[in-house]
Parts: sequence; structure tokens; C-alpha cells
Amino acid sequence: MKGRIYRKLPPVAGPTTHAVVAALLAIAPIAFGTLEGSQSPRAGSRQAEPGGTHAITDAAVRAEVDGLVARVTAVRHLPCRGLAARPVTRDTVDAQIGAALAARITTSNFGVEERILKRLGLIAAGADYTKLWAAGPASAPVATYDPATQRLLVPDFVPLDAQRVALIHEIAHAVADQRFDLRQFLTPPPPSPLEGDATRARLALVEGDATLAAMEVVDPTLAFLRPTTLSALAERLRAAASDGRPPWLGALGSFVHVDGFLFAAQVRARQPWSAVDALWRDPPDSSEQVLHRDKYEACEAPIAVPESVLPSLPGFDRPKASDVLGELTIRAWLATALPPDVAERAAAGWGGDRAGIYAAAATVTVRPDGGMPVELQPPLVWLTIWDDGGEAEEFAQAAEAIAGNANVQRRGEAVVVFWGPNDLAPAALESTLESWRTSRGEGRRRGRTAAASARGAGRCLRGAR
Repeated sequence: MKGRIYRKLPPVAGPTTHAVVAALLAIAPIAFGTLEGSQSPRAGSRQAEPGGTHAITDAAVRAEVDGLVARVTAVRHLPCRGLAARPVTRDTVDAQIGAALAARITTSNFGVEERILKRLGLIAAGADYTKLWAAGPASAPVATYDPATQRLLVPDFVPLDAQRVALIHEIAHAVADQRFDLRQFLTPPPPSPLEGDATRARLALVEGDATLAAMEVVDPTLAFLRPTTLSALAERLRAAASDGRPPWLGALGSFVHVDGFLFAAQVRARQPWSAVDALWRDPPDSSEQVLHRDKYEACEAPIAVPESVLPSLPGFDRPKASDVLGELTIRAWLATALPPDVAERAAAGWGGDRAGIYAAAATVTVRPDGGMPVELQPPLVWLTIWDDGGEAEEFAQAAEAIAGNANVQRRGEAVVVFWGPNDLAPAALESTLESWRTSRGEGRRRGRTAAASARGAGRCLRGAR
């Protein structure tokens, strides 16, 4: 894809994981203290000391991790070929844990994603997206697994008792990494790179699997999988995942840590862990499939919207880069101005999309009155495809209500939103819709054919699409 590069993305976890594991402790159906040794520190550990001096020894960390690895592998039914673990000091925790979290995921050009999100108003125009992501590891430190070094990093100034659920969660990541290779799972090698929405869907499975394993270690009776208990747990986790975070990061954290957990837990509630393993071999294609499990089961894959349908704009040429934003991003965007339930309904008919960001000829214009220069935002064209004309109309009306200075136009199942110079809007909208009309024979809806919904041994034969 033109303009697409792959690089490390700052953390999705960090303080969100800290809040989520705290919620796990609060709502666990059994007291976490029933885990052997949880009420007294391991040999060689001391209480946290002021100023970040070494409070936990290597021996204490090793003993704690060895015991928890045995518990996680017993629950997860996956082997562990050994796990390196070491304590890290307060002075190094931010850089090292931040790098470890960044190694969990790669995605399309981070700068392009930042500009698209700013155009949508999901992050502030003056915000530094990297700093928004990176904020928190030092202020809310937790044990973190680094897939790049295959090492568990444990803050040495936080008592092991206070980190135990986080340790279980991160050990679950390590065990999964040894079986499924987290980095390759999130970044398949060419020629099949993932779009942004598909990457987020897979990340939800990664985090959901680890949270599910942690809960089962905490509650081996599986009482937490009962429908009412699971619903209550999800509410607590959702509040923890989004608390105090910018709207987009809160929505993404909730999706990754809660919807991903529910996606895996709904399988585990009915079947053994081998069925959860099958999800890794046949992962969700989109945030839509995570949010609506029936669409995953029905093989309802996203409609492919090629970058070629996005128009050339006078003075801007072709899009500099593009990405698929998905139902999650649409829901989050609509929720910036609409009630959450309205935003959820208006986003639920998503079929596919592509947003293209353009490079401005000049990024700053000088004001004739000598005032502060004005930064020019690059144009953005966002083509969305819906399940039917009614779903498209519902989204178009919602988009018009909140799009501000953007232009919105619908034709059949397609809706295009354009941010940019008003004099270019009519041609941009019409050209995009016409290009989609002529190309849509190659991009019709997923899961509508017999091949797409074929099943074998209880599992969808998704490769037949």
C-alpha cells in the first residue's frame, strides 16, 4: 500500500493494564489471597522503599515468577520453555517498560494515524500523539512482558503482592507468545500487511486471552464466566479501562481490554482452551467481528475498499497514505457528540471503509495582518460502506450532525465524508462515489455467499472466502 510503513506503536497497555488488573482484584469471585503465598512476601523481598531503592531482589522475582508460571501453564494448557525475568528500578522503568509495551504492536504510519484522528477530533489538534500513548508507565508501573527480548520486567520498588495479578497477566502473554509469536501475529510478513482496524482486532484477542487466563488463575471454579457475573465484570473492567483517559484512548482501551476479553471468554464459557487457541489460528478480521461475535461466526469479513477509489485533488494529487478505521473508530467518532447508545447504533451497520489523508502544498499560511501563522490541515476523504441503504442513511445523518466543517454525501450503501477546501468538496464527493460504483463488483459484502459461510468441524472455513 502506498505510503504504508511499519513501525512500533507506543503502548496500548501501560496504565490501562494497571487499572484493569485492579478491577480484576476488586471483582474476583474468590479472594485473591487464596493464591498460595499471596499474603506474605516471597523470601528476599522487602517493602517498597522511598526514593526507588531496590525493594525486590532477583531471587524474590525468580521465585515468584516460577510459581506463577506453573499456575498459568496449568490453566492455559500451554507449555512454557522458561521465562527470563528481572527487576527494574524506578529510574529505568519508564523507558524500559515503555519500549516493552511498544514491542507488543506495530501498525501503519503512526504520523498518518495521528493526522486522521486529529481531523476526526478524536485527539486534540495540538496534542502529541506519541506522548499521549507514552504517558503513564512511570506513574502507574506494573510488570510487563517484552516480546522483543522475551523477558518479564518487574518494577523493583512495588511489592510483589501488589503486582501479582499483573504478573499473571503478563506471564499469560509470554506463554501465548511462545506458542503464537505475538509480533508476527500482529504484523504478518508481506505480502499481507494488516490494516489498522484488523490490527486492533487482533490486539483485542491478545489482551483478551491474557485477561481470561488471569481470571481463571484467580477463579479456577470459572464462576466469573456465568452470564450475570461476566456482565458485571465487563462493566467494572470497562470503567477501569477508560477512566481518566482521552476519549479515543479510552475507547481503544475499553475495546482491547474488555471487548477482547469478552470475545475470548464467550468461547471459554462453552468450550476448552483449545477452542480459544483456534481463535489465534483464525483471528477476527475487524473490530466489527470483535464487537459483534455473530459476525465473526458468520464469516462476515470487511468489504475491501481499495485506495484507488479515493480521488486526486487539485493541488494535493493522490492521498499520501490511507487506512481502514473500522466500526470502533466510527463509534468513537460519533460518540464525541452523540449519546453512546446512538453512536453505537449508527456505527453498527458498518461494512468497510477507507480514509485517505493528503499532503498539503503548504502546511502554514502567513496572515496578512501579521498575526500568528495558521496551520493548514491536510484534506481527508473517508469512504464508508454499509450493510444497506438504511444503515448508510442513519450514519450519514449522524455524520452531518457532528462533522462541523466537513461535507457528507450518500449514494446507496456508500457514504463519503470530506474535510478540506469547500471549493473541492463537490468534485471530491462525486468522484469518490462514482469510483466506488465502478469498482464495487470486486468489493461486495463478505459472508453473503455459501463459500463464505461454509463450516467444518464447528469452525468457519474462513480461508474459503
